[in-house]
This record gives sequence, structure tokens and C-alpha cells, in this order.
Amino acid sequence: MVVVDVPRNIAERMNVASASRRWYPFDGDVIDWSIPLTDEWAYMPGGHSVFEDSGIFDRMTSCERSFVERWEQTQMMRNIAHGEHLLNQGILAMLWTIDPYDPGYRYLLHEVAEECQHMAMFNQWVRINSDIETLDANEATWSKAVSGFTQDLAVRLPEAFWVQVLLFEFVGDDFHQEMRKNPEKTTSSDGRPLHPILVQIGQAHTGEEARHIAFARRWLHDGMPLLDDEQVREVQSFSELSAQALIDRQALLPIRYTSQLAPYMTESEFKNARGISPARRAMLRQLKKLLDEFESLQIVRANKMREWEETGAFE
Repeated sequence: MVVVDVPRNIAERMNVASASRRWYPFDGDVIDWSIPLTDEWAYMPGGHSVFEDSGIFDRMTSCERSFVERWEQTQMMRNIAHGEHLLNQGILAMLWTIDPYDPGYRYLLHEVAEECQHMAMFNQWVRINSDIETLDANEATWSKAVSGFTQDLAVRLPEAFWVQVLLFEFVGDDFHQEMRKNPEKTTSSDGRPLHPILVQIGQAHTGEEARHIAFARRWLHDGMPLLDDEQVREVQSFSELSAQALIDRQALLPIRYTSQLAPYMTESEFKNARGISPARRAMLRQLKKLLDEFESLQIVRANKMREWEETGAFE
């Protein structure tokens, strides 16, 4: 039996919020999907493109840059949708073992419904960008491979599961959080306005994601002190492995070169751009903040944090 380590009154408040304020992405006042995808718009906000500091954009026409930005944005939305899929699989597995009268059970149903909407929203972006090839990037392979493991972990050691959720939601959502906090992020580095559909997706996603992040964090703050030493070590093992994967990957942004980029850059240029990307540095700064919180909760070990810091992992 999984115990929901979130106070009942907090879960009830989140239930009310989820029921009363939902951003359904196919309501016209939430997202206007009819706006054409034309070349005068930007498709990556300033500071978030893989290619921004590489000089690659400098040799492109505005139409070429528009296509490459749409390619990047569409690959990223496909990646994020895979992550949402994994999250839902874990929550649905957990629901088999939670008391259905616990308000946390109902909240998790809300979260699954909202994540399904997010998956549909990201998929709709992929669908309207049908000229961007996503299947050949093979990003679904790793997600499918870990799906069974994710479900088992959510039931057996929920704290370890919520760590994975936060590493995905909190770090991966810095893109939309920045847009919401800083209106200037709704332009590209060369001053073009970000396509309105992307701005609307960011607002809808961040509005609901804030509740998901708050629930996961509260579960960890209340649940970690209740674990025994062996369970804490297991949480630390999973957390450090996942954080290292993010550090090594450098971003949740596209990591695979595809033939559609060949007219604009070589594979070597693509790989080099990722290494100096401002998006990479922003993600690592966001990750460092989250890991500092994890260290205070014994989710990651202090000596591992010092190792990462001393080797410049977050720089």
C-alpha cells in the first residue's frame, strides 16, 4: 500500500485548483491553432536555441533560420511528450495501491488528465509541423525501454519516482517558466516575435505544471524523513544517476542530428553547437538549484554535489 506523503488539506486545495482552472488546449481562448506558421515569426525564444552561440544562424537567411528553429522546437515538443507519457505510466501504476478515498488519489487523477492534455497539445504542434521529420530521431526508443521500470519504481519507492518527475518537470520546464516571467523572452535573439501558438502553449503548460511540481516537492519534503537508511541510499542512487544523465546529455533539447539539417550545417557543427549552447548553460543552472534542494533533503549525497561542483559540471 502506497501512502500519500502529502497532507490531505494540501491535496484538497490542489484538487479545487485543478477542477476550477484548467487550460484545455483546444479551446480557442487558450490556444489559437489557426495562426499560420510563416517565416516572419521566431520559433525559439532568445537564449534557448541550441544554435544561438555557434555562428550557424549568422550565415542563414531569415527563412532558413525559421525552418531550423521550427525543427528544433518540434523535436523538443516530441521529446517532452515522451517524458509526460512516462510520468503518466508511473502515476497510473501508483493508483492501484493508493486508498481511493485519499484526496491525493483524486489529485493524481487530475494530474494524469492534465498531462494527457499536455501530450495532446505537444502532439498537435508536431502535427501542424508535418514537414518536420520526428520519427527518424529515434527518441521514443529510450522512453519505451524504461517505461516498465518507471511503473515498478513508482509503486515500490514513490520518493525515487517523484525525484525523476521533478528532474523532468522542474528542469525541462525552464523554457516556459522563463517566457512567463520575462515578457522579453517572447522574442528571438534577433528581435523577431515568438509565434503566438508557442507563447500560448507556454502559458497553458506552465499554469498546470506549477501544481504538479508543488505536489512532487511536498511529497519529497514529507516522505524522505520517513524512509529507512537503505531506502534513502536507493533514492540517492537513482537520483544521482538521473542527474548525471542530464549533465551528460546537456539539455532536454534535440540531441540527434537528422538529414533535414544537412543543408544548413554538418553533423560536427551540430554537436559542437550543443556544447556551447546558452540553453545548455541555462538548464545546468536550473539543475543546480534543484540539486541544492535535493542535497538538503538527502536525496543526493553531499560528497556527490561537491564532486560535480569541483569538476565544473554546472558551468
